[in-house]
Amino acid sequence: MAHLGMIAGAGELPAMIARQAAQDGTPLPTVALSAHIATQLASDCSLLTQYGPGQLTKIIRFFQRHNVHHLVMVGKVDKRFLFENPRLDLRVLRGLSRMRDFQDVTILRTIVAEFAREGLEVIAQTHVLGHLLTPEGVLGKYRPSQRAWEDITYGFSQAKQLAALDIGQTIVVRRQTVLAVEALEGTDATIQRGCQYGGRGAVVVKVSRPQQDMRFDVPTVGPHTLRGVIDGRATVLAVEAGSTLMLHQQELIALADAHRVALVGVSAAVGPPSPTLGGL
Repeated sequence: MAHLGMIAGAGELPAMIARQAAQDGTPLPTVALSAHIATQLASDCSLLTQYGPGQLTKIIRFFQRHNVHHLVMVGKVDKRFLFENPRLDLRVLRGLSRMRDFQDVTILRTIVAEFAREGLEVIAQTHVLGHLLTPEGVLGKYRPSQRAWEDITYGFSQAKQLAALDIGQTIVVRRQTVLAVEALEGTDATIQRGCQYGGRGAVVVKVSRPQQDMRFDVPTVGPHTLRGVIDGRATVLAVEAGSTLMLHQQELIALADAHRVALVGVSAAVGPPSPTLGGL
């Protein structure tokens, strides 16, 4: 019988975990949060069901039937489900009535507490995805210019403040001017909007929250994110090192190099300006 289960939102991460579990021959009872996600996981998950994010009681009972004690929550869940024709069970409605706000952290911690009351512990995503954490430093062959480093430093500071307020985790800047801030629309739309103003020379920065809870909503970047940067003609994608997941790292580096984009893992102590390569 299985002891680890997965709640699967949108994106590549649930499929990566399911594929690895299938290759290892490890049972992984999984709740997909939409029919589309369930279809993506069906070939690798023999113990799979689908419930909406608001059907918490059914989700709990599924895991209890399969002797699950620990859960990993991965993939994106669009918070708009709370506002657009929600299907919420009584357990969720009671939880929402006790919340002082609908910030992501508030909602997720309420859900985690509800799981804990039923004997289900939500573990850090890095328990199964730690090998994907972004390393620190310039990851490709193109280094940011001195001006771009200044924008990275400025953008990192501003993005961390916004993340602390639960507004968003992605920011687009140029010449220390904020062009776009992530809100409910998500990372891709933020990059697109910011690059419309910044164009060539824009810098995209993505960070984690201060004291990021690694059990859920760990920021993630991958080739799709970088293609948005490329399409918007930005010249830098800077990602917080050590607390952001980077998918397909080698593919990401090759794609950045091919399009003369500087791909950088940064921390609170952003490094000194580096020599310019390739006219960035």
